[in-house]
Amino acid sequence: MTKKIVQIGLSIFILVLVVLFFVADPSKSVLFPRCVFNSLTGYYCPGCGSQRAIHSLLHFNLAGVVQNNFLLLPAIVLIIYHYSRALLNRKFNWNFPNIFYFKKTPWIILAVIILFWILRNVPYYPFLILAPH
Repeated sequence: MTKKIVQIGLSIFILVLVVLFFVADPSKSVLFPRCVFNSLTGYYCPGCGSQRAIHSLLHFNLAGVVQNNFLLLPAIVLIIYHYSRALLNRKFNWNFPNIFYFKKTPWIILAVIILFWILRNVPYYPFLILAPH
């Protein structure tokens, strides 16, 4: 019973967030917090621009997603893979492995995030493209 209540509460919370991100533009609204890391250092963290990227994604503006936080697209692909893999394996009797349980997967993801973090702060072309706009 409590597990079901938690699931319903979490679903409602996510739905409210989706509606909020759809309706309000994070670049123009005071409802959304600013990045503490960027405010303190002036450098972009791996998550900088994610709120604007989510807003762009909800409006089907893929160029806006890429301009604000390119890393959001592979993250979404990985999340879709994670939740659809088991369903596809059952439905079609496939045997796709869950790459999240491979030994090196967390290290690869961490390396990609750190590399993205460093490169988006390099003030030269083509790395300027990775900075949020």
